[in-house]
Amino acid sequence: MKHPGKIRVVEPFIALGLFVIVVFYFINVLNTGNWGWFRAETVHVRPSRIVIIDHGQKTIISQGHPDFIPLSDALESSLSKLNNTDLVNVGLSEQTLADYDDNSLVLELYFDKPVVFNTMARTGEPTQLLIPIDGRHSNGNYVFRGAQGEWWYGAVRMADSAPLMSVLQNMGYQAATVGQSS
Repeated sequence: MKHPGKIRVVEPFIALGLFVIVVFYFINVLNTGNWGWFRAETVHVRPSRIVIIDHGQKTIISQGHPDFIPLSDALESSLSKLNNTDLVNVGLSEQTLADYDDNSLVLELYFDKPVVFNTMARTGEPTQLLIPIDGRHSNGNYVFRGAQGEWWYGAVRMADSAPLMSVLQNMGYQAATVGQSS
C-alpha cells in the first residue's frame, strides 16, 4: 500500500470558497436581473432630451441645442457612479410633483433606450429620470426613475453631483445645493 507524500488540505477550502463566491454572484444576478450588479455604475446615461423645469418655466434641450453636449457630459459624469447599493425609500407624491412643476428646479431626462443601473437593487428599465436640483429632495443627490410618463417609488443616489451642478450654474441656474455631494 502506497501512502500519498503530501496531504492536500488547502485545495478543498479554495474550492469551497470559489463555490460560495459563485453562488453569491448568481443569487444576486437572479435577485437584480443584472449580470453587472457588482460594478456600482450606470450605463446608457446619454439622454436624447433634457427638460429643465425652473419654477414653472420649462426649457427643452435636445441635440443641436448649444447646452446639450456640456449638460449631457455632466449628467454622464454625475450619473456614472452611484452612492447606494439599494434603492432609497422615497417616492414622488402628487403634491411633490406639483411643487416640481411650480416651485422647484428639476431636470427631467428622457432616453431612447433604458438606463442600466449596475447595482444590487432591482431598478427596472427606466427610460426617464428626474433629478431635483432645488426644492424637495434636492439635498440628497436623488435620481428618480420612471417610464412611460410614470415615476416609480425608490431612488438611486449620485455619488458626485458636482459636475452637473457646475454646468447648471454656468447656464445660469442657481440651486441651494450647488457643488454639494452627499
